[in-house]
Amino acid sequence: MNGIATSIVSWHPVLTDHQSHTLQALAAASGTPVTVMVGRLEDPTRKAQGWTPADAGTLDVRLLAADVGLPGVRAALREHRSAVHVFGSPFDQPRFIAALFMALSMGLRVYLISEPYSPIAAGYLHDRRPVATRIKAWLRPWVYRCYGLLLRRRLRGVFAISQLAIRQYRAIGVPAQRIHPFGYFVPRSNEPARAVERAPQEPCRAVFVGNLIATKGLHELSAAARRVAASGVPLQIDVYGAGDPSTFAFDGDVIRHAGRIPFGQAQQVIAGYDFLVLPSRYDGWGVVVNEAILAGVPVLCSDRVGAGAFVRRWDCGTTCAAESVDALAGALAEMAQQPARRQRMREACLRVRDRLDPIVAGRYMADVMRSGGTGAAPPNPWYDA
Repeated sequence: MNGIATSIVSWHPVLTDHQSHTLQALAAASGTPVTVMVGRLEDPTRKAQGWTPADAGTLDVRLLAADVGLPGVRAALREHRSAVHVFGSPFDQPRFIAALFMALSMGLRVYLISEPYSPIAAGYLHDRRPVATRIKAWLRPWVYRCYGLLLRRRLRGVFAISQLAIRQYRAIGVPAQRIHPFGYFVPRSNEPARAVERAPQEPCRAVFVGNLIATKGLHELSAAARRVAASGVPLQIDVYGAGDPSTFAFDGDVIRHAGRIPFGQAQQVIAGYDFLVLPSRYDGWGVVVNEAILAGVPVLCSDRVGAGAFVRRWDCGTTCAAESVDALAGALAEMAQQPARRQRMREACLRVRDRLDPIVAGRYMADVMRSGGTGAAPPNPWYDA
């Protein structure tokens, strides 16, 4: 007997590569089959941004069709009464919220994989509906307090994505020993990391990868890049991502839109740059940070990027204050003017990038589940909690 359960059921509104590789690694580490219940096979917004369906591999993916009501959800839970249930993005859809609280009311073993809720009034994936976004931002803390009253005593544990998520779950009453630092994880590209060679007269080259939305800090990045260039520091920033580049002050010279990166090729593209910049006003994790470190490329991100905790702990780059053009301009100039420092960061990336492998995350999840939420938690491979 593996000490976990006869099976694991993971519930997700939609399965992405951020979770699928980790869940496959969990199945291998636990010796337990993993069934994934999904609300839809792909997300229309992410599809428009170039995402492709996740590689399900060994996972048994089952679609919880839109016409399946609460009786169908309860039947699925009863079918897997002896399983461990893991809810990813647990508060994204009403049916999955209902499934979560049904599972808890039935006394099933339940874990969450959860980003923090956004504390700012900005969209996660787009800049539309600003009034609705502001209302949601005001309501979120109150809604999560209500969730806490209902789930904090019954949860086996929370895989909390970022230090902010850890603080939020502690604030709603989840015991500290049941909160386990976590992240998102993607495999390393088969292409080896390569050192960037620049002629002395060439500018330092940075790269941004992400949606073209205000939440990603692109207004601040445009202003900071122009300020650095005006000071005489040679710097060029290429911006890759889906969206309308005319919304932002890209000048086509110092900071320019370079199109989209085909899905799955981020590491290969990022490897050709001196560092990655991600100045988000809010980012629950920021998987592009993983992509950069896996490619051996240092990272400059804001202090509101969840993955920045990994960057800080392992010296894979640096962080600066979010929404501050002054702080971002200073950090950009320092990165551009200090090649020896960037080289030390690159070496740090290469030393610790294996920690970001989904295999490590799957083993960590299996070890947490074996402890049952009551034993000593396994060492955290990623960041200081």
